[in-house]
Amino acid sequence: MDMNVIGLHIHELRNQCRFIEASVGILNQSVENQASIGIFFALQNIMLGTNQISRTLWTPRKKGKERASDMRQVLELPEKYPLNNEGILTLVDHADEANDQWIGQSKDQYILYDFIGDIANSQHKDVETKNIYRAFDVSTKIYTFRGVSFNLEALLKAVGDVSNRVNQIHMRLYPDQWKQEEEAAKEAKKSAEKEAPAKKAAAKKAPAKKAATKKSTEKKAPAKKAAAKK
Repeated sequence: MDMNVIGLHIHELRNQCRFIEASVGILNQSVENQASIGIFFALQNIMLGTNQISRTLWTPRKKGKERASDMRQVLELPEKYPLNNEGILTLVDHADEANDQWIGQSKDQYILYDFIGDIANSQHKDVETKNIYRAFDVSTKIYTFRGVSFNLEALLKAVGDVSNRVNQIHMRLYPDQWKQEEEAAKEAKKSAEKEAPAKKAAAKKAPAKKAATKKSTEKKAPAKKAAAKK
């Protein structure tokens, strides 16, 4: 495979890994704030990014087999791997038909939709996995979508491994980009350090403003009384 083509695939794989990392941050923050929309938004982004990585490196389609094999060789990844998983590879394939199929097979069944919590210790403990449309078990860290369950911790561990391999190649292919990113990070850190004392100083001035407001109110009181006497 041409090095330019390899470079483009490596760059995109790195982007997907970074998107997933950012989504994990959103997930943790949403769990802490008990924000259900944020939790499912982050989980969807994590799964979509994982699907992109998986199909790039382990595509089931004959047309992409050579590319996937070449990229695995570059990254020294085996064919048998946690991300080479049918549930991940087919996650967004024919989504409308997959929804129709799920709705059809779950007709007249006890179903679970958009649930967050500990399923085993809830009133939904007897629901069958195939009848869960979307749920996140906070105890087991299992994410279930349309009847297929994913171990989030195992999935993110595999993504982290791919990310490390991708970064090593990316650093060799694009050293100038890494240098620019490091310099930008240093500048951002310096700016944050400079702004921190200014914010503290502004906070100290607040009590002085309140005191001044009280004094002006006290001075106005005699003027009002004098007007009343006239």
